Amino acid sequence: MAKSNSLHVVASKKQLTALTSASRQEILDVLAQMGTVSVAELAATLGRPSDALYYHLRILVRAGLVQNVGNRKAGRRPEALFRAVARDLRIDYDLARRKDEKALAAVAASMLRLGIRDFRRAIRSRAVVVSGEYRELWAARKTGWLKKKDLPEILESMERLSQSVARPSGSGQLYGITILLTPLNRRRKSKNS
Repeated sequence: MAKSNSLHVVASKKQLTALTSASRQEILDVLAQMGTVSVAELAATLGRPSDALYYHLRILVRAGLVQNVGNRKAGRRPEALFRAVARDLRIDYDLARRKDEKALAAVAASMLRLGIRDFRRAIRSRAVVVSGEYRELWAARKTGWLKKKDLPEILESMERLSQSVARPSGSGQLYGITILLTPLNRRRKSKNS
């Protein structure tokens, strides 16, 4: 079985379209962290029935974001094994915006829907810690004035936060982080920019 690369840049319209689905984004995110797994293992991690994943996996395979890497024996039957094409998947925003601006916006909307869904599920669980040093749940929104020179530091912080959960599977609890940075009121130019 060939190993997946560590980075894959999403730039094709087909790949963007595949990622407009929150379910497919979640499957791809988890596969990237788990490595090579069966559908049963993926389903157990996601808390979903296996048969609910096959449709989405076929689309992700056709888009070139997931690989079917063979089978292994599970009892009397072989089970298919899948993995993400890379542990780190990034969108080329320049190219994606030129190819399909609407799909790029839909991908971001799906990310936010996943974050909202996960937050709603977590807030209902009394086992989730919501305060103190080991807090597991937090939503925040800040609006503020940034100068162009501030952006590299903000982007670096976002990258560090994103990579803090991008560790190989194994021990610990699976967490999701959803981050969005966007300029507001672009028409009005600030004298401080």
